[in-house]
Amino acid sequence: MSPRIRGESGRLMAQRYRDKYFIECEGPLPPETIKDLDLAYEVSARINQMAPCELCGVCCHQKRIIVQDHEVTRISEHLGLDEGGFRDEYLFREDDKWFFSRTDPCHFLSDENRCTIQEVKPEICNDAPFLTTQFIGAVFYLLRYQREGLIIPILGNFILDDSPCSRKAAKIMSDEIAIVLSRDVEPLTDGSCLEGSAKAV
Repeated sequence: MSPRIRGESGRLMAQRYRDKYFIECEGPLPPETIKDLDLAYEVSARINQMAPCELCGVCCHQKRIIVQDHEVTRISEHLGLDEGGFRDEYLFREDDKWFFSRTDPCHFLSDENRCTIQEVKPEICNDAPFLTTQFIGAVFYLLRYQREGLIIPILGNFILDDSPCSRKAAKIMSDEIAIVLSRDVEPLTDGSCLEGSAKAV
C-alpha cells in the first residue's frame, strides 16, 4: 500500500510510508516530516503494547473496514466459500480496494463482542485502534504541539471514542510523547504537514 502526496501541481504523487499509509500534504514530504511520522508511529506502537484490546467492540463498528486481496482469499477459505461468493455476500469494491459491506457493526462481530473470524481477520483489525492513521495522525499533531511547548488540545478532539483502550491511551500519551522527544533535540520548524492529513490506503 503506497502513500500519496499532493504536489505543487495539485496532483497526487505516489510515495511510500511503511508500506501501509499515505500522506496527503501540499508539496514534497520533507525528511523532517517523515522523522516526526516515525516518532508518532513509535509512540503509537508503544501505546499499542501498553493498552491491549479489551474486547469492547468499538473498533468493530468502524464505517470502513478494508480487506486486502490476499485477505479475501484467506477469509473465504476459512469460511468454506469460493472467493466470488464471499465477495458478493460480504464485500464491496471502491477505488480498487475491497471493504466489508456491513461494518456498524461488522458482520463478523458476535453478540458477545467477539470476532468470529479472529484467526483470519484483516490486518486493519489487528492494527486498531492505535496503529491506524487516525491515531498516528493524532500523535503526530500532539507531538508537534508538545515539542513547541504549546498547550495540548483536548485529547477528545483527536481520540473520537470513549472505549477503555482510548481512555487508557489518553492517560499515557503525553508521557510517551515526552519520552521520544527527549531523544529529539532539534526543534522542527518546517510546518509542512500541519495542515495535511494522514489517510489509510
